[in-house]
Amino acid sequence: MSAMFAFGVGLAMTPVAKPMASDLTLPLAIDLAQAALDICATRGFPASVSVADAKGVALVILRHPDSPKPPVAAPRKAATAAFFDTAGSLMEPREKTDAAFAARIAAEPERFNAHGGSLPLHVGDRLVGGLAVADAPHDIADQCARAALARFADHVH
Repeated sequence: MSAMFAFGVGLAMTPVAKPMASDLTLPLAIDLAQAALDICATRGFPASVSVADAKGVALVILRHPDSPKPPVAAPRKAATAAFFDTAGSLMEPREKTDAAFAARIAAEPERFNAHGGSLPLHVGDRLVGGLAVADAPHDIADQCARAALARFADHVH
């Protein structure tokens, strides 16, 4: 019992870094992901969505209950958009024509997916993360991601 109390006291005294005003907050990431999921669903595509932080680490992963696949591609696409600070719609054709870029993507298949449907996220001029929609045709996924991002243009672009 005293060990639990001492542990709890230690946690209470640990300083927690406050996010900067320009950081991608978890509530915003959740809202952005939900908006993208809802937009795709209303268009007839039950998809998966992920929002990653600037390091490409998933903050949110959502999967529509009717999505035919597990949510594997969305976190990879979001990480790729954040890592390369580029939309998937631009990276997908580049992967077919730029051997060095294709090799970089292929070198980390568990981390990267350079297909359409992903966007880097910025607050001001600062990269704060990536948004991705997966398990829908790439052009539709891109439209859903862009429409969701447009809803939050006053916070992130």
